Amino acid sequence: MTISQIVEQKIKRTKEKSLIFASDFPQYDQNYIGDLLSLYVREGKLIRLANGVYLKTTMTQFGPVFPSPTEIAEAIARRDHAQVLMSGLAAENYFGLSTQVPMKTVFLTNGSARKLTVGSTVIEFKRGVPKNFAFKDKTMATLCLALKSIGNNHVTDVQKTVLSNFMNDYIKEHDVNSDLKLMPLWIQKMLNEIINKES
Repeated sequence: MTISQIVEQKIKRTKEKSLIFASDFPQYDQNYIGDLLSLYVREGKLIRLANGVYLKTTMTQFGPVFPSPTEIAEAIARRDHAQVLMSGLAAENYFGLSTQVPMKTVFLTNGSARKLTVGSTVIEFKRGVPKNFAFKDKTMATLCLALKSIGNNHVTDVQKTVLSNFMNDYIKEHDVNSDLKLMPLWIQKMLNEIINKES
């Protein structure tokens, strides 16, 4: 079987809305693999998202169907053996703390910084400090980033109600005490008040 046939077989086996990386074929010359994948882009079989990153997707009358930014970020993180955390407005939106739909989704990573354009959405990876990834619970790490995005003294009563509803359910099945200690003091105080009120 030729290298071209091996790559084409990989594309055929890959599920729709999945990423394909040039690095999926480490045993072959990467320049040649890049040329092959670029050919499939021209044929409409793949969409190029960034250098070495391609997407297999379905075309509809409204255009290509893309995975969510989180699905793309996590696939890249798995390839790079890195961690990613949603941050900023996207994290606020995830917890219902904001109704704004971000045009750019920012992830903190301990891998490489990069920026991808996926349809009308921009996905940006920024290097995060080690403390961001010290949490045992990824959800609590993301919640911390959402609150830091809002800022101290800017959390509204409506947002506190949303937090209360979330924490009330979450602490029933998760131990958050160690992760709370990693958060800024103002976030610790606010979440502890919510937890103590609910208990």
